[in-house]
Amino acid sequence: MDIKELFAKIDANTKKYTDFLCKICSFEARAYDKEELDRLSDYITEFAEKEGFSVTRTPFEKCGDFLSVEINPDKEKDGIFLAHTDTVHEKGAFGTPSVREDDEKIYAPGAIDCKGGIAIAMLLMKVLKESGYSKNLKLLLTTDEEISNILGGQKEREFFYDSVKGHPFAINCETTQSDEVCISRKGILRYRIDVTGKSGHSGIHYFESKNALAEAAHKIVALESASKKGGTSYSCNIINAGKIANIIPGECSFTIDVRVLTHKAISDAKETVKNIVEKSYIGGTMSTCTLLSERPPMEKTDDTVKLFDELLGITQKYGLGSLTPVASGGGSDSCYTQKAGVPSICGMGASGEFCHTPQEYANKSSIPLRAKIITAFIFEREERSL
Repeated sequence: MDIKELFAKIDANTKKYTDFLCKICSFEARAYDKEELDRLSDYITEFAEKEGFSVTRTPFEKCGDFLSVEINPDKEKDGIFLAHTDTVHEKGAFGTPSVREDDEKIYAPGAIDCKGGIAIAMLLMKVLKESGYSKNLKLLLTTDEEISNILGGQKEREFFYDSVKGHPFAINCETTQSDEVCISRKGILRYRIDVTGKSGHSGIHYFESKNALAEAAHKIVALESASKKGGTSYSCNIINAGKIANIIPGECSFTIDVRVLTHKAISDAKETVKNIVEKSYIGGTMSTCTLLSERPPMEKTDDTVKLFDELLGITQKYGLGSLTPVASGGGSDSCYTQKAGVPSICGMGASGEFCHTPQEYANKSSIPLRAKIITAFIFEREERSL
């Protein structure tokens, strides 16, 4: 293989994979829309097989089916890539048509989070295969990443651990700023707190009632006050209580989004939540706590730093811009590849702005650029092994 030839082939195939990105963005599906996600998987499978990829489909009952898209599936294992097909957007959030583009940008649901990464990984894998690369590269596509993998359950975690086994590194093609790469991501705990009090008329039975909403407010203030900048945060973002202005609510529920930096911080956060939930600020109220989901952090490790340093060296050697290491407060599936013992790095997908909003867009130029960086990274590793 010749690096200039590889780059030229990436350029030659960029239009096809930019069109592919626009097409897969036209499938508007959140994690709970299994039917639409499965239709998207059908399209990706058809496209990938025509491009010479091997595709394996793993069925799931509650979430969309997962895909493993590979080259040289029976050969020596090399890198593994991650991306997801679900988005946070309600169908129709981007209007009609849902996908728009100009000379520089693609405006669409999931353009950078995370469908741009799908296009990048498949583009570079196709070019490497057509250039004679003989090792196994694999792209894992999941369908419930945006909701912390709660639909796939234990089967999903086993899918990750089995799929990454034996691969020397994992690159998550998640969203990124133009020159950033994630070397750590926070873990996420999500809880629902249910508070029970005693309902009553706010004018007649004010002192006899036990206001569940007021009790929840005390707990929310206590939880938010436990947040530490540069550490664990407790964010209470949804609350449900009361229906009539003159009736004191006897029931209230709210959610907590907890973000942690380290695995150790998980147990500390759980203890903090437990203590605050168990404390009654208003006598006569009772509260229960339900853990809705748990995703571990992707911690900064020596392996992660080494991967970043190699990628940075690639950009400098081949004039492919620069890279900046960042710690992200968001979670990702990289936590599972790291937990499986595979050196992992995240945020090598398409660059753009405004993910999780109807203004989301991807920079077209980032698709061949990131494909070239990863391709050169694999090329250099292969050269050193000869």
